[in-house]
Amino acid sequence: MKYPKYKILLAILDFLVIQISFLAAMQVRGVSLVHSGNWMHYVLSAEFYFFFFYSGIMIYIFQNKKLYDINVMLTRSRQLVLLSSSCLYAVLGLAIAAFFVRSSWILDSRLTVILFGLFSFTVLAVYRLFVFRPLYKTLKHLRRLRKNVLIVGTGQIAKRLVIEMELDAIYGLNLLGFVDDAQPVGKKIFEKYTVVGKVNDAARLVHDLNIQEIIVTSCEINHEELLRIVDVCKETDAQVRIISSLFDVVHQKAYSESYYDIPVANVRNPRESRIQIFTKRIVDFFAAFFGILILSIPFLVIAGMIKLTSRGPVLYLQSRIGKDGKKFNFYKFRSMYIGSDTDHERVTKVTEYIKQKNNKNNGSMKIVNENNITPIGKNLRKMSLDELPQLFNVLKGDMSLVGPRPCLPYEFDAYDNWHKRRLSVLPGCTGLWQVTSRSEVSFDDMVLLDLYYINNMSPWLDLQLILKTVPVMIFGRGGG
Repeated sequence: MKYPKYKILLAILDFLVIQISFLAAMQVRGVSLVHSGNWMHYVLSAEFYFFFFYSGIMIYIFQNKKLYDINVMLTRSRQLVLLSSSCLYAVLGLAIAAFFVRSSWILDSRLTVILFGLFSFTVLAVYRLFVFRPLYKTLKHLRRLRKNVLIVGTGQIAKRLVIEMELDAIYGLNLLGFVDDAQPVGKKIFEKYTVVGKVNDAARLVHDLNIQEIIVTSCEINHEELLRIVDVCKETDAQVRIISSLFDVVHQKAYSESYYDIPVANVRNPRESRIQIFTKRIVDFFAAFFGILILSIPFLVIAGMIKLTSRGPVLYLQSRIGKDGKKFNFYKFRSMYIGSDTDHERVTKVTEYIKQKNNKNNGSMKIVNENNITPIGKNLRKMSLDELPQLFNVLKGDMSLVGPRPCLPYEFDAYDNWHKRRLSVLPGCTGLWQVTSRSEVSFDDMVLLDLYYINNMSPWLDLQLILKTVPVMIFGRGGG
C-alpha cells in the first residue's frame, strides 16, 4: 500500500525525536553515550540497538493510536490527547523492559524513565503542533502539496465532498472532474466541475490528467458493481479511496481515515511484488514452526484432556475451501462429540444466514448445537484453543497466519459471486474480522472486512492483527 510522503516524513521525524530523547535523558542522569563527539562509539553499543528497536515499538504505538491519520494530525486537542496517552504507554513499556533486562543504563533510577517521557512528549508535541502542522497547512494552501483527484460518482456524497473542498483546501485535494457511467461526458455537475469520462476510462484519465487519487463515492449500487468499479480504479497508478455506505462496517470496525469528517477506506494497488509474497510465506513458515515448538507442552495437555473426557480422536480433520477455491484438510482439536459434524440443521441455518442481508446473528458463522459440544470443548472454543493445530496448516502452506477464514464447501456453494473474492488469498488463522468483530456483524459485512484486509495487506497490518489476536483469545470475545 502506498503511504503519503507526509506520513513517512512524520514517522521519520518522530523516530529521530524519540532517539534524541533517549540520549538526552541519559545525559541528564550523567551517562554520556557519545564520548567526545564520537558517534561511532554509540552506534556500535548495545544501547543504540535497544533504543533503535524501542523507537520502532513507539512508532507502532503511534500508528495504532492513529497519530498518522490526516484528520488527527491536523487537530490540536485530539492529537495532544492521543500523543500523551501514547507516550504514557511507551514509558510504562520502557520501565517494564528495563526491569526484565536488569539494565543499569536504562533504569539506573526511575528518574531516567520519567525524564525520557517528559522529553519525548514535550518535543513531539511542540514540533507536531507548532512546526509540522502549520507548515503542512501552509503548503497545502499554497498548492505545493496538492494532489489531483477524480471523483467516481455524482451523488450527494460526491457533491458534499466538493463543497467541503471549495471551502477548505486543508487536505490538498485538487478536483479535476467526475467519472460516472450514468452521466454524459461534459455534463456540469457542480459549478466548474464536469464529467470527464466513464469508469473504464480511469486508466487513461489518470495518465492524461496526472491524477494521484481516485475517490469512489458511488452508493446507489450493489456490492458487485461497487467492487467492479474499485477493481478498474485499482489497475491505475492512483491511490484509491472509497466513501460508501456499503463500507460502513470498515469505518466502524477497522482502521480508516476521513476527509472533512467523511470516513474514507483505503485500497492499495494490487500489483503485489513476488518479494512480498515470498516474505509473507517465510515469516509464516518460521512463525508456525517455532509456535509449534513453544506450544508442544500445551498441545500435549489439551490432547490428554480431550482423550480423557470423550471418546474419539484428538484432532478433527475437516475439508475446507482455501485460496482460489481449492480444498484442503483443516486441522482442529476436537471439541464436539463424534458424529456431530453431520448436523443438517446447522447447514440449513448457516446457508440461510449467508443468503439473508444485514442479518447480524449473534452466533455469526458459529451456529452450533450446544449439546454437541464436549465439556472441555466449550472452554477450548471460547478461547479459540481448538484452532491451534492450524499452525500445521500454515507450516504446510495451506494457510497463512493472517487472512480470511477458510469456509466449508456448503458455505462456498451459498456464496454470491462477490463473496468469493475473499478466497483470492491464502486463508488465515486470524484476520481483521476475528479481531474487530467476530460475532457482531452480518455475513456481508464480514466479507467486506476480509476484502478490506486483502486490499490493504502488508506485513505491518499482519503484525497489528497478530498482536491484537492474543487478548481476543485470552478474554474469549466472540468465541464459541
